[in-house]
Amino acid sequence: MKRMLGLFVLVMIVTTCGSADQAQSGESKLTDFSLPALDGSQVKLSDYKGQVVIIDFWATWCPPCKNSIPTFIRLYDKYHGQGFTVLGIGLDDEAALRKFANEMTIPYPVLVGNNDIGKAYGVTGIPKTIFIDKKGKIRKTQVGYAPELEAQFDILVDSLLSE
Repeated sequence: MKRMLGLFVLVMIVTTCGSADQAQSGESKLTDFSLPALDGSQVKLSDYKGQVVIIDFWATWCPPCKNSIPTFIRLYDKYHGQGFTVLGIGLDDEAALRKFANEMTIPYPVLVGNNDIGKAYGVTGIPKTIFIDKKGKIRKTQVGYAPELEAQFDILVDSLLSE
């Protein structure tokens, strides 16, 4: 019985926190939200209208999520001055998010997520990364993370900024 439970947990981790490339594009439903940020402010997606935005759903306990954070930090540092931002929506309690964000020196807004925002964006596995263009249209959705995606993400952000 313990072996079956262990196998089930392993399957759940791989499928919900894995690094498989499960890209989707063409989604167009964009739900505005207002979430608390770790700096004490309220962040609304609509405040970033006209900018290229990555929404990154993640958790501190998810290894692929942790591995993706340096990529988003590099993208933010490279493109932030050009009308680009990352909104990291953490699916943990605020204390865990704050500790991790401080350790990683995350420069972009880290928001405290909840079940409602997860449902609104169809989060069934993490990390889930959503690329939004300047017109507010979802241009790409990526579930999972692998290091080879970094170059693809860079090209996509550069392309969206050029539109």
